[in-house]
This record gives sequence, C-alpha cells and structure tokens, in this order.
Amino acid sequence: MNVTREIVKDLLPLYAAGEASPETRAAVEEWLRTDPELARLLAALRDDAAPLPVPLATPSAGQTTLATTKSLLRRRTWLLASALFVTGLPFSFVAGDEGLRFLMIRDAPGISTVCLTVALALWVAFGVVARRLRVTGL
Repeated sequence: MNVTREIVKDLLPLYAAGEASPETRAAVEEWLRTDPELARLLAALRDDAAPLPVPLATPSAGQTTLATTKSLLRRRTWLLASALFVTGLPFSFVAGDEGLRFLMIRDAPGISTVCLTVALALWVAFGVVARRLRVTGL
C-alpha cells in the first residue's frame, strides 16, 4: 500500500501526540523530510496543542469503587441470611407425638424477644446497605 500525502496528513495529530507506532513514525518522518508544508502543519499542531485534560477518575479510584461495591454486596448477602435466620428462629417448632411444639415462643419468651430484637436490627442494617447500593446504581 502506498502512503499518500493525505494519509500522512491524517496521521499528524497521532504523531504529534507521540502515540504513533514505530512504522507510522518512520513513514511520517520520511514525508516530513520531503514536504516542508507538512512540517509547518506539524509545527502548528504542536504550537496549538492544548494541554491534555487531567482524567477525573484514576485507575486506583476505580479499583477502590469496585472493592467497596464488592464489600457492600457481600455484607448485604450476609445481613439478609442472618436476618432471615434470626427472624425465623423464635417460630421454629418440632413435630412429635404430642403434635407441634414451638421451641422458643412458648418455652422461652425472653429469648424470643431478644431474637426478634436482633432480627429487627439486622433488617435495618440490611436496608441501609441495600440503599447504599441503590444510590451507587446497583
């Protein structure tokens, strides 16, 4: 393939930014030696080049966000499992010869109250974590 002047003209911004491959750089430099108008165009590109904008998010910020999201998802899963277990614990029963026998509500109402209080706290914590995830867009 022949490299035409128009192709080199299209490659000048890439060359000026220092992002061209070695083969492209060699082709552009060969044309710059023979074509003074292209050399002036390159000089104008370099003079007019504005400083590159600073990226808003660094890779480490993205990694931090990902780690935070993973942590919130893990916490939400454990809170849901724990809340379901502790909520159901006072209502557990055993089927025997005498029929159904509730383990905690009838036999230990104090422990049942503590379990339901802990369950309420777990459900509130679950709601807070779920809301934080919803705010981040998950």
